[in-house]
Amino acid sequence: MEEAEKGVRAYTRLSAGERITRLKQAGIEVLSTSEQRKREAGLRVRYVVHISCLQAIRIIRRDTSGMGARQESELDREAASSVYKRVERLAIKTLYTLGLDHGTVRLEASGNGGCAVISVNPDPWKGVTDLALLYRHSWQQHQTLLNQERQENRVPVLGMDPEFLLVQMPESKIVPASRFLERTGIAGCDSVTIGGRRVYPVAELRPAPSTEPRELLSHLLRAFAAASRSISDSSLIWQAGGMPQRGLPLGGHIHFSGVQLTGGLLRALDNYLALPLAVLQDPRGSGRRPRYGTLGDFRLKSYGGFEYRTLPSFLVSPVVAKGVVALAGLIAYDYDQLKQRPLAQTAVHSAFYEGKRDAMMAYIPSLMDDLRQLPGYTRYERYAAPLMRQFKRGHTWDESRDIRKLWNIRAGS
Repeated sequence: MEEAEKGVRAYTRLSAGERITRLKQAGIEVLSTSEQRKREAGLRVRYVVHISCLQAIRIIRRDTSGMGARQESELDREAASSVYKRVERLAIKTLYTLGLDHGTVRLEASGNGGCAVISVNPDPWKGVTDLALLYRHSWQQHQTLLNQERQENRVPVLGMDPEFLLVQMPESKIVPASRFLERTGIAGCDSVTIGGRRVYPVAELRPAPSTEPRELLSHLLRAFAAASRSISDSSLIWQAGGMPQRGLPLGGHIHFSGVQLTGGLLRALDNYLALPLAVLQDPRGSGRRPRYGTLGDFRLKSYGGFEYRTLPSFLVSPVVAKGVVALAGLIAYDYDQLKQRPLAQTAVHSAFYEGKRDAMMAYIPSLMDDLRQLPGYTRYERYAAPLMRQFKRGHTWDESRDIRKLWNIRAGS
């Protein structure tokens, strides 16, 4: 409960303008009061979404006409409808962007097929109403799981699915990965939708997970080798990063299991990994945000864990990839001891989305000092330390480079 109250205090310190700016920077549509008035006469579809511990505990749909008629119904999670998932995801993202893990978000369906935020209630705990009791029950269940995890001193299991592109030079023409790779397997292709049509231009590595960074990286090399055997055209350049080719953003998703998803863990990953990595990123990759790579972006997975989706593809070099894996493991293991939150500051939050490296760079030394002081640091130091040194130097990577040279990969090997 203390963590929830801390989030509410941080939220109240933000001005109305700062809240709206944060949401828009994260790619969230906000409906102003004047825009709401313009829509009064027509049929409106609204959702009241109650979020606790980064998941919906109740979603109410309200259909209202200009004549005042109202139809209200509760959406069913078990039905697993696309509407439920989309509305839940947007409400969670809205609260998280404003520093909250609990609260009520009111949304209105917009003309582009999405939803816009109308209002946020950051403090739904008050009173002894049915809803307040539901919030408390959700929080207590979450705390029970967290306490169990801490008592067992679990080591997080990590996985990944970083992406890269195949590019024909000198014309910088993207060659679809589906020409060489199947959709499944440790080296496969991933889809994007262009003009309503699903295509598979992106290559993706899916190494087996592990609790040990060294073993996970060994699995990554096997996935690279599998990709190399399948991609027979040695004239193609392999590119990674945030957006090495305009219009095709790449991700470096990290998978976690054996560790409970919390707002604290997401904020530690954002501040101690995503923020420093943004300093190293090639400026051309900043166009990936806000559609992709927003802070705290996650997806729950069928295996019981979650996928952290904020990072760009870290295959740009072995040093970066090894360091990202090690730091992700270290942060997940000791995140409750990482207290700095520079991204809570409006200026730093804006700098992340706008790619202002100097504003972010000022916080890197103290963030790195915190990581080195963690009890579990020696477990991950071998791979974490070289990347942490790069963070402090602030040199950016080059997304135009052929990553095969850095990874010592030859076609058909």
